[in-house]
Amino acid sequence: MRDGEDSGEDSGSYVEASDASDYDYEDDSSDGMHMDAHTDGEAGPSTSTGPGWSVLNQEAIERLQAEAVNDVVSILGVKPSVAKTVLMFFRWDKEALLTKVAERDPETVLKHAGVAVGMEAGPSGVVGPITCQVCYSEAEPAEATTMDCGHTFCNDCWRQHFKTQIGDGQARTIRCMAHKCGVVCDEEKVCILLKCDRGPASASGAGAGSGASASGSGASAAAGGSGGSGGAGGETGEALERYTRSLALSYVEDNARVNFCPSVPWCGHAIQVDGDPFVEPECKCGKVFCFKCLKDPHTPCTCKMWDEWDEKIHGDSETRNWFMANTKPCPKCSKPVEKNGGCNLVMCKCGQAFCWLCGAATGTAHTWQKIEGHSCGRWKDELDRKIDAAQRNHKRYMHYFERYKLHMDSYSKEGVKRSDLLRRIGEMVETGIEARDYTWLVRALDQLKVGEGGKREARGEGGGADMGEGGREGCTWLVRALDQLKVARGVLSNSYAFAYFFFGGEMYKEDFSEQDNKRNQDLFEEQQQRLEGEVERLSGLVEECSESLTIDSDARVRVINSTVSIESRIVKFFEMIETDLYGRLQSCSAQIAVYHPKRNLVA
Repeated sequence: MRDGEDSGEDSGSYVEASDASDYDYEDDSSDGMHMDAHTDGEAGPSTSTGPGWSVLNQEAIERLQAEAVNDVVSILGVKPSVAKTVLMFFRWDKEALLTKVAERDPETVLKHAGVAVGMEAGPSGVVGPITCQVCYSEAEPAEATTMDCGHTFCNDCWRQHFKTQIGDGQARTIRCMAHKCGVVCDEEKVCILLKCDRGPASASGAGAGSGASASGSGASAAAGGSGGSGGAGGETGEALERYTRSLALSYVEDNARVNFCPSVPWCGHAIQVDGDPFVEPECKCGKVFCFKCLKDPHTPCTCKMWDEWDEKIHGDSETRNWFMANTKPCPKCSKPVEKNGGCNLVMCKCGQAFCWLCGAATGTAHTWQKIEGHSCGRWKDELDRKIDAAQRNHKRYMHYFERYKLHMDSYSKEGVKRSDLLRRIGEMVETGIEARDYTWLVRALDQLKVGEGGKREARGEGGGADMGEGGREGCTWLVRALDQLKVARGVLSNSYAFAYFFFGGEMYKEDFSEQDNKRNQDLFEEQQQRLEGEVERLSGLVEECSESLTIDSDARVRVINSTVSIESRIVKFFEMIETDLYGRLQSCSAQIAVYHPKRNLVA
């Protein structure tokens, strides 16, 4: 099925409004009206001061979507389906929509969003058959539908057009079939046509485009009745279901402030940020992730840094670097050959001799100083420099990677220790062995509701009221210490990835002189090592307390003080990175998730 290809001269044969030609939306970027995406590259330090996100379930998503539609309906005075079309055009950014309305008149904004303005609901004075300009067959007015732009086609062509557009992934912006008409087809009429097959139902709902009475909520309800009538009912019902589902998902998929939780399998939740997209929210399922790139939390690394680091540790870039630094391709069979000593004449397993310095094939006659009939001394210095640089870069990467991996391994072990600790306490309580000595940890278990997988269903807010004397500090200090260790391990592991790119790499090479770079690196490593030392100290204290499960007041004080000290060091560590490192970039800017103190860990 193709759109009508008639030129503008034949426009009179359409049953249309006189100014339908005003709706030419093929170039909707000419005046900046199209809200394709937020250009939120890495720019400027974040100023968010709170956690800045909320977890949404399906009911909350539907409620927020309906509220946004109702707000636009009340402001612009349009019907819900039109309000939804405009909001999808602006990617559900109501503030951006209202700003454009204030800068320009509402009609101009609606036109650029693909909404027909000032049109009659349907054709007037049409009593006889209508010639469809797509299939060129005649159709009674009851068997044809006129969109808000004034263009009329037979219902069969409309249905085929809708199914084609939905199948091509254009369900949210199904345009009118008329040549150069950019008006988005009304949601109510699309649902009516897809729900009904040929017959009286179609005539009553879609005839002349004026009898449609479905609302936005009614369109959503139509998703449940996915089966149409007639021979094409199954295909049409599937298209209707995909259409309504796509519109429902638009609030998350097109909204720059909302993302689905990337948990596998999906937990069914979404995250909505208050403004700053550079946050690392925690879903109710326990999944923590970077909202901007949907990958594991990686602050103080930017998303760009983390992409490159992830490629290095999971891709084959470092394998290539090692081969570049330590092998040469055989000029005959192209297999890599490693030089394990001796002179510069090397022999491949295929029997080909070649010069290690330049890689050219040679004979086998040689001495320690030269290869007979071969000379490449003029290239020696350049090749040596390339080999030395590749070897140096590989060694530098391995330095940071080994320390990154060390803390990541410890991060995993801290989680296992935490689960094991709570399991042992639970077993002791069940068996009644010295239960009186562990009531403070039993309360921690009840309060935090931590399962074997370490996922928290409650964050401890308001739990101090039912803990008796001693409050929260007396009940959860050891569990909090283990939580703080996991947080600190994650920060430290990511800090080594950050250091790899920021100091001595190519990413910010132009922003700092060699002297400034050395001073920045010293400042960074000093705070990093202090944090690292305190983390190892707390790890030892927690290990001792966890093994014996004794209530030593001195040990408890040391653990609590170390936990608070680590939190304070992390805060200062991030302040230094944002102010003294990222804050001094000249050629570019960078933005990371702001670290928020885990108050439930140290309160």
